[in-house]
Amino acid sequence: MNDKVQITKPIADIIVKVCFDTVEFARLYEQDKPNSAKKILESSSGIKSGMNGLIGAETSQIMIKNIADYKNVVRNTLDVYNNLNLLLANKVELINTLIDLQQHLMDLHQAIIKSQKS
Repeated sequence: MNDKVQITKPIADIIVKVCFDTVEFARLYEQDKPNSAKKILESSSGIKSGMNGLIGAETSQIMIKNIADYKNVVRNTLDVYNNLNLLLANKVELINTLIDLQQHLMDLHQAIIKSQKS
């Protein structure tokens, strides 16, 4: 199954939400104090680069694989932030953005699957 990704309006809308979540995470991450846990948490690069996999996908199979990879990065980053016992600027906002991103990636996965069936 090597079909082209059909970008329907619902799929495009979810991709826009994922973009906003990614940008918001990066913005909040960059606001963190320079001497805090940010130095040990280089998770931002994985979150930021996850969008590239979505934008560059040419087939539904590749898109689904890239979504799964991105969801893993988000889940791992969310686990780190949830279990980190350090005081971080914007920690709650970062976690909430990651939760939104996780949900939007699940929505995108379902929309891609639905578009394949039609």
